Amino acid sequence: MKAVLQSLTGMKEDSMAQLEPTEQRPAYLCGRLLAVLEAVQYAAQGKINTTLVDRFYGAASTAPASVFGNLLGDVQAHLAKLRKTRPAACTALQQRLETVMRGLPSFPRTLSLQDQALFGLGYYHQRAQDRADAQARKAAGDAAQTDTIETE
Repeated sequence: MKAVLQSLTGMKEDSMAQLEPTEQRPAYLCGRLLAVLEAVQYAAQGKINTTLVDRFYGAASTAPASVFGNLLGDVQAHLAKLRKTRPAACTALQQRLETVMRGLPSFPRTLSLQDQALFGLGYYHQRAQDRADAQARKAAGDAAQTDTIETE
């Protein structure tokens, strides 16, 4: 993906090596959005056989306007479940959705090859950032638990 972007745009090799929270191109934001929707689904349902990414990545990465309306409608049921069972997770995921959606005035009808590469980067950058954040929270929790044990 990065090779396509570099060849088409002259992008530097070290640019976009991680999540770019200020990147506002719709294709990148659509990729990030798909990753956040997947995180909401996982938080609500746990590990399932077929995720929304398994079913919709291809269409979302080529024709976002054709799928994101339905996906955003479907995610509301997951958020409602989380609101009842895991309110803090619901709030965090809702805020993440709002952050990504803030930069999208509308969904593109189609994405060029270059934009499809940006979509992929956005998707994988968001997933990597979410994983890093989860690991940091776990490490902080483990450290807090160790501190509590040592002070008892």
